[in-house]
Amino acid sequence: MNPEPVFALIALLAICGVGLVGLRMLLNYRIKRLQAQGGGDAPRELVEGLVELKEQMYQIRGDVADLQERMEFTERVLTRGQTEARPPLKP
Repeated sequence: MNPEPVFALIALLAICGVGLVGLRMLLNYRIKRLQAQGGGDAPRELVEGLVELKEQMYQIRGDVADLQERMEFTERVLTRGQTEARPPLKP
């Protein structure tokens, strides 16, 4: 089994996760700053953007869970193939 694609997938998912967390922090910072300047509620556009970002994050979580299931299935198939390909041990 070649571990390079698995590590590449894990690295990609980690980078995406860090990016989403950073984007969420940036949006929260902007909302707080605008509220402090205007003294009122956050603009509707920012609130809608935050809601959309949360929906996308839930979608990405589902996609990551699906990828994890597929990766585990592939690992099981590959492991099964390796054990079946081995010749029986001779005493």
